[in-house]
Amino acid sequence: MWQARRTWRHKFARFNQWATLYGSWALGLFPFVYVASSKRLRHSKWLIAYGIAVNLGLIRVSFLYYDDTEVVDLAEIYQRNPLSEQISHIQTGLNLATLFVTLFRGWWLSEELGEVLNALLQLYETEYQSLDCSSFDNNVIYKSLSIWLELISMLFLTFGFNTPISYKLFLGLAASMANQLSILLLGMHFHLAVLYIYRSIWLINQELRMLSTQQKIKIRRIHDLQGIYSRLVALSTRLASIYSYQMILFMLCLLSINITSIFYILVYSISLKKTLTLPLVLNFSQALAINVLDFWLNIAVCELTERAAEETSIILKLFNDRPTTDSWLDRSFDFMNL
Repeated sequence: MWQARRTWRHKFARFNQWATLYGSWALGLFPFVYVASSKRLRHSKWLIAYGIAVNLGLIRVSFLYYDDTEVVDLAEIYQRNPLSEQISHIQTGLNLATLFVTLFRGWWLSEELGEVLNALLQLYETEYQSLDCSSFDNNVIYKSLSIWLELISMLFLTFGFNTPISYKLFLGLAASMANQLSILLLGMHFHLAVLYIYRSIWLINQELRMLSTQQKIKIRRIHDLQGIYSRLVALSTRLASIYSYQMILFMLCLLSINITSIFYILVYSISLKKTLTLPLVLNFSQALAINVLDFWLNIAVCELTERAAEETSIILKLFNDRPTTDSWLDRSFDFMNL
C-alpha cells in the first residue's frame, strides 16, 4: 500500500479535530473518554452529569442577561412591529429546542453512538491509518472555519449596532456564544462522523481501482473490502437514526435565522423608514452569507459521501471483463453494487 504525505492541510485538519474534541469536553457535549490502551472510547456518566450542569448553567445565565445583550435597533423594530418580537421569541424557542433535543438525544443514545464511533475508529486504525484523503481534510477545515465565522459574526452583530457596553452584556454574550457554540459543535459531530464514513469508502475505492489494474485478482482482499463496505453501510444507517432529529432542527434553525434576518431588514428600512448604511448592510450580509455557507456544508458532506458510494459501483465495472469462477467474489461485487 501507498503512504500518505502529511501536509500542512492534513495537520491543520487534525488540529481542528482535536479542537472539536476538547471544546466538546469543555462544554460537556461529548460523554466519552479515550482509553489509550484499548484505543477505544468509553462511555462516562460523570461527563454526562457535567454536561447537564454546564449547559443548564449557561442557559440560565443567557436568560438572566438577555435584555442586556439585545441590540437597540432591534428594540425599535419590536416597538414598531410587534409581530417581529413574536417571531424573535419563536426563533429563540426553536434554538433552545434544538439545543435540548440535541443534548438529550446525544446523552440518551450515547452508548449506541459510542459503538458506532468505536467501529469507525477501529476500522481506520486497522486498515487505513497510514493513508490520507484530501477531501476529508478540506471538509473538516471548511466546517471548522464556518464555526469560527459564526461566532465572529455574532460579535459583529452585537457590537456593530448601538449596544450599551456593560459587564452584564459581556456575561450574557459569553453565555449566548457558548450556547451557540454547543449547537455548532454538535452539528460538527455529525459532520465528522459522515466524513469518517466517506473517507473509508474513498479509501476502499482507491484500493479497488489499484486492484483492477493487476493481472491477478486478489480474491481474499476483495472479500475483505466487501466486509468493510457492508460494515460502513450498517454504520451509516445507525448514524442516520441517531442524528436524524438533531440535524432536522439544526437545518431549520439556519433557515429560520436567514428568513427572520431578511424580515428585520425590511421592517427596519420600510416600516421605520431608516437609511440602510453600508456598515449595516455589510453586517447583515456577512451573517446571512455565513449561515448559508454552514447550511451548504451540511448538504455538501452528505452528497460527497453519496458520490463516493456511486463511484464504488463505477469502479466495480472495471472487473466485469475479468474472467472469474468464484461465485463468492461475484456475490461480493453484487453487494457493493447495491
